[in-house]
Amino acid sequence: MDILVWLVWLVVGLIGGGLGMFAAYRSAPSSWIGWAVAAVVGLVGGWLGGFVLGLIGLEATGWLGSLVIAFLGAWGILELLKRSGQAAARGPERSPSRDDRRQR
Repeated sequence: MDILVWLVWLVVGLIGGGLGMFAAYRSAPSSWIGWAVAAVVGLVGGWLGGFVLGLIGLEATGWLGSLVIAFLGAWGILELLKRSGQAAARGPERSPSRDDRRQR
């Protein structure tokens, strides 16, 4: 692959990941590490979005289509991570034990 193709994919992933982070968390990355994570999430989101579109028979064309797919994929990944983190913070749902019922 040509180095220019890799550079375009990196830029599209960075923009898509940054937009995905903004959509999911309502804030843009503030450090270089945040932007690096945004680029990785955008690249993975673009790959995942392209894979899902391929499964249903669609294809993104041009850089704008790739950007939209990277954004949607990154946003989806980040929403899933955000929701799973909230569920983990709440802890497992449990029914009241016998001791809890006796105290009432």
